[in-house]
Amino acid sequence: MAYKPQLAKPLSLVALRTVGSTNDHARELARSGHPAGVVVWAKEQTAGRGRQGNSWVSPPGNLYTSIILRPKVNAAQIGQLSLLAGVALANVLATLTSPEHDIRLKWPNDLFIDGRKAAGILVETESQGARQVPWVVVGIGVNVRHAPENAISLADAGVQDKEAGHVLELLAAEIMRLVAAWEKDGFADIREAWLGRAYKLGKTITARLPRETLSGVFEDLDSTGALILTGEDGKRHVINTGEVFA
Repeated sequence: MAYKPQLAKPLSLVALRTVGSTNDHARELARSGHPAGVVVWAKEQTAGRGRQGNSWVSPPGNLYTSIILRPKVNAAQIGQLSLLAGVALANVLATLTSPEHDIRLKWPNDLFIDGRKAAGILVETESQGARQVPWVVVGIGVNVRHAPENAISLADAGVQDKEAGHVLELLAAEIMRLVAAWEKDGFADIREAWLGRAYKLGKTITARLPRETLSGVFEDLDSTGALILTGEDGKRHVINTGEVFA
């Protein structure tokens, strides 16, 4: 790890050369009482994963990180953290890439550059009762140097002078800034920022849900962060969980 990020308090860094999954490591730290702001960073993952149990290919050179949060919100709001992390990531990458590159957020957890996937987000927690959430882990993978087929890296987008550590330094600070604003002011500003970069907003998409697959126009996000889809029959669907395809 050539560049070690400089993190301001309350952030603190746990830097690892190799780990199965940064999310798994961060979850164990959270369970043992480590505070909000602990950032787990690994050069390489041997068992990286995304949502729905999908594997996340993790070669050296890319960013693999997970941040422990202990937000002062109820359990129903935790899903908003995936969108918040997406906004933070988009804000950071917009400062690193040139303006001609189109940065978009795909609901609920992916970031695209020029129509190709560049980053993914995985939010995990353990609830204690209907409202109490003692901790949340926000895991983020960014294709900094390398990208799988049909994906894109920051290097592909012209960012040649930044390493994973540089991206992490900016990203961790931006996440903490947005979390503080979210706790204080609610989700409205995050929602508007996310919609400003929404992938396929106003266009036809397919949403694969646990029990069915729906196609229709991606109309909006509601006030909680759920996706609003208007089907071909004109019926309005509120989608809280699922996978979206163009």
